[in-house]
Amino acid sequence: MKYEFEKNFLDKGIMTLRFKINYWLLKKLGLNGFGLFAFIWGIFIGIIIYEFILK
Repeated sequence: MKYEFEKNFLDKGIMTLRFKINYWLLKKLGLNGFGLFAFIWGIFIGIIIYEFILK
């Protein structure tokens, strides 16, 4: 049994720009470096949101 689905106009494939950037960073930094980078980026965005939007 084989199912086939039509691709909608708004469906994105796996090779989006965000995926390509994340994959490149993962190859360059390794898993621990990528995790640390994502953690620091999250803290940075959290501070910006707190300072400029919530205050």
